[in-house]
Amino acid sequence: MKKIKLVVLMGGNSLERAVSLQTGEEMMKHLNLQKYEIIPITIPENHNTDWIITLIQIKPDLVLSALHGGMGEDGSMQGLLECLHIHYVGTKVLGSAVGMDKYLSKMLMKMHHIPVAEDVFIPWNEHLYPYEEKIIQLGFPLVVKPNKGGSSIGISIVHTLQELTTAVEVVQKLKDDILVEKYIEGREVTCGIIETEDDLKVLTVLDISTDKIFYDYAAKYEDETTRIHLSTLPEFLQIMIRELAKKVFQVLHCRGYGRVDLIVKEEQVIVMEINTLPGMTSHSLIPKAAAGLGMDFSTLLDELIQNELKNMK
Repeated sequence: MKKIKLVVLMGGNSLERAVSLQTGEEMMKHLNLQKYEIIPITIPENHNTDWIITLIQIKPDLVLSALHGGMGEDGSMQGLLECLHIHYVGTKVLGSAVGMDKYLSKMLMKMHHIPVAEDVFIPWNEHLYPYEEKIIQLGFPLVVKPNKGGSSIGISIVHTLQELTTAVEVVQKLKDDILVEKYIEGREVTCGIIETEDDLKVLTVLDISTDKIFYDYAAKYEDETTRIHLSTLPEFLQIMIRELAKKVFQVLHCRGYGRVDLIVKEEQVIVMEINTLPGMTSHSLIPKAAAGLGMDFSTLLDELIQNELKNMK
């Protein structure tokens, strides 16, 4: 049986480069060597494009992307691969661009009656002052986040105008637009979706507990006290979460796999965002959720790859 020539892309120059490298290494550990010829390509932090020539010369059957954030996740890399007529696992150009833009994706979700947090959008190069009145109407506390950032980098919870000003400046330094949202105190949960050869499979709902104020970068990748476990929410709420996650995945034109993060406040479920290229490290949520269905990491990757190979025919 001829092996599938599989390139694993990782690295890049986004703020999430370190997580990408971890994801790439973790993926390669669990790929089935009997089925796949695995060729890693690490994209440099600078603008050197020699890796593209290498990719063309390899002529892979398929690309498995371990990239996170920036041009690896916003549709740019997906567009490049399509221009090169190289197939890849995961969400395509449109869904990647929409999913990466939190404000735009929330607008689409609102149109489809998916509950989201109230917000105010501020372009990165504009002053805070013209937006202050609208923001104050939301009411403190507030969450300030980069509109296109990932891994919770640059997120702050603020309680005063002075804290708001500082938080906005933090995001502006990242050269990203600012999204100010009403802070919703509740239970943080997440729900993964994978596209199999048969259907969309909604994974087990996971509860997220952390000693930190919220599930930030450190809680995701560094803090050993972060607790992620199968949800103990009532079944009717878990059904609601799974249905919402599936609807978000479909509305935003996602493919392959993704993860929807939500907040549960009493009996209300609010969608926070979707991640179209979620982390696949030892700390990551998709592998943990798949394990809840009895699917190990190797099987999960195999499902994703086989589904894409089927779509190529």
